[in-house]
This record gives sequence, structure tokens and C-alpha cells, in this order.
Amino acid sequence: MKRKLSKKMEKILVENNIIFEIANLEKLDEIYELYNSRTNWFKENNIKQWSRYIIRHGSEFPIAIENKDYYILKKNDEIIAGFELSNNPGYFKDNGESLYLNKVVSKVGYKNIGSFIFMICKDLAKNNNVKYLRLYCIKWNDKLNEIYEKHGFKLVGCGKSDYEYCLRECNVYE
Repeated sequence: MKRKLSKKMEKILVENNIIFEIANLEKLDEIYELYNSRTNWFKENNIKQWSRYIIRHGSEFPIAIENKDYYILKKNDEIIAGFELSNNPGYFKDNGESLYLNKVVSKVGYKNIGSFIFMICKDLAKNNNVKYLRLYCIKWNDKLNEIYEKHGFKLVGCGKSDYEYCLRECNVYE
């Protein structure tokens, strides 16, 4: 996968003092802390999400980092967001025209960072001639589903494993 942003996207990030980079294993503790901080924020705000996220998914992070599929956003040398963008379809049936967004997190206190994540992922999808950006999320989290809908991720299905989830995709060319 090409990991280079378009000049237009690079300019947007520079104007907002945001640095986009592929994570490395040296940043793993900071990345885990980002998730733990967000998990605590969820708990403090009575949002039942990610209560055991790092326990359940922590071993996936080094693999995503080693595969160069985990990215971070930094501002003033501080990690303010992280996400995985890969070819791994997870709950989706792969159609060969998609990239999959997982493990999206932003630092507590930073608003609207998700917008930058979505712009970056759409930009990378286009640079890789990929038509769809896909993700899944917990079905009952209405706020999160609204955010994804607002950013062009249409509901394309639902499923159930150990929790109920929504499958969403965005056509990056629309």
C-alpha cells in the first residue's frame, strides 16, 4: 500500500500544525496510554465502550505497527490520535476495492481530530486506487454511528460476534 499523502492533504495538515506518520514500536506505550485515557474518559462519562479494549486488542497493535498499518497524528510532539488502516477486512467480505479503518482513537481534550483521520484515510484510499473505506463499530453507540454517518460512512449491514456491530463504508470518490 502506498502511504504517501497528496500535496493537498499535506498542506491541510501543515496549516493545522498536525504531523502524520507511521507509528513505530518505540511509541507503543504512548499509544496504549492514549487508549487507556480515552477508556477512562468513556467510563467517567457513562459511555459503555472499550471497558477491556487494551486487554482484548493490545496484542494486535505491535503487529499493525510492524506491518506499517498503524498511524499516528501529532501536534507539538504529542500524539493526539491513532488509527489502523489496512487490507484486513475483519467482519467484511473483502471485495478487493477497500481499505479498512480500525482502532480509531483521539486524545481527550482534542476535538474534531476524527475529521482529519477520515480525510487522511480517504486521501490514502484514493492514492491507492481504492474505492471504499470501511469500518465497523458497536451497534448501540448512537453517537458514534451518527459521527460515521456524518462523514459519509453508510450503513451496509450488521452482525453479531461477542457484541452487535454495524458495518459501514464510504465511497471515497463521492
